[in-house]
Amino acid sequence: MMPDSAKTLVAAALVLTGLFLVVFGNSWAPPAFELLPDTELGYWLELIVPFLPMAFIGLGAVMFVSTRRCR
Repeated sequence: MMPDSAKTLVAAALVLTGLFLVVFGNSWAPPAFELLPDTELGYWLELIVPFLPMAFIGLGAVMFVSTRRCR
């Protein structure tokens, strides 16, 4: 298992990555949407791409809360 300090750092990195994806979405999202329709799996992944920043932020929040729970 990871020590609590490592979990906190990973959680912070995930949240910051999600915030980066939200702020700079105009730079990474259009190329992603251009590449995805070229494959059959891309049509399905195209539905997930808009929620990618929220997934990073949510996963970071879950990791952060799991280090703070009462023992």
